[in-house]
Amino acid sequence: MWLNDLEKRLKEMGIFYKKEEVLAPYTTIKIGGPCSLMIFPKTKEEILEILEYLEKENIHSFILGGGSNLLVADEGFDGVVLTLKEFKGMEIVKEKEKEVILKIKAGTLVNALISLCLKEGFSGIEFLAGIPATIGGTIKMNAGAFGNTISSFVRTIEIYKNNKLFILKSEENLWDYRVFKEEGVILEVELKLKKMKKERIKEKVKEYIQKRKKNQPFSKKTFGSVFKNPPNDYAGRLIDACGLKGYRIGDAEISEKHANFIVNLGKAKAKEVLKLIKLAQDKVFEKFNIKLEPEVKFLGCSL
Repeated sequence: MWLNDLEKRLKEMGIFYKKEEVLAPYTTIKIGGPCSLMIFPKTKEEILEILEYLEKENIHSFILGGGSNLLVADEGFDGVVLTLKEFKGMEIVKEKEKEVILKIKAGTLVNALISLCLKEGFSGIEFLAGIPATIGGTIKMNAGAFGNTISSFVRTIEIYKNNKLFILKSEENLWDYRVFKEEGVILEVELKLKKMKKERIKEKVKEYIQKRKKNQPFSKKTFGSVFKNPPNDYAGRLIDACGLKGYRIGDAEISEKHANFIVNLGKAKAKEVLKLIKLAQDKVFEKFNIKLEPEVKFLGCSL
């Protein structure tokens, strides 16, 4: 009944949606069954109206960004998925001689931001180059690499929570390793970046992408890192030390290039990936007495 009512509401609002949409193509690992309904809002007003309706009717929902860092169940998700990839755009809020403040919509792809930075000479987030994520997703997981994290560059975050909009000033207590602690839906973010010569930014982006290609299964179907690194160590090193590089279940494989990645070799199932995650956890705990914590998020499934 709720589905028919929601469809009617979306038609009245003129918002595009799809029923029983398979989620695999929307994820970077290309795994996952259908959701009940997928909605494609383009404006903040549309997003807020949808979120208010879903909250009011107590409808199970999920916010989808770039589809990285996510494993969807083979059976799919019995609920509504809002994809924010149509909610994109960037603008300069303030510009000084040596720095700039950018306001970025949550659905904007990281690579689009990198392209703007290359064009205009804005530096700071080069370490994110090559990550197939949206800005909202990078904030939600406090994305980081090569000793850097996105939180270091965040000035403010606009967030929807409990039927209200908030603008939060970025402070240290809001962040943790791979975590933005505040609940809610991220809509916009302001980043504070430095001015730098375009050629140097281009060199830095190239360096980071080369590092990814050298050390990670860069062009393969993965969801990114499987586990968070434990204190003073690396999940990939621990899994490798257990002899699991290249271990395969069905079409899911622990990468031969980097043991903290799981690769979809063709038609891998979520249940096969889950078995590999559990195997890696168990083997590392047996050998090192360390419980690896997943970095990947699960939709419709769990360990």
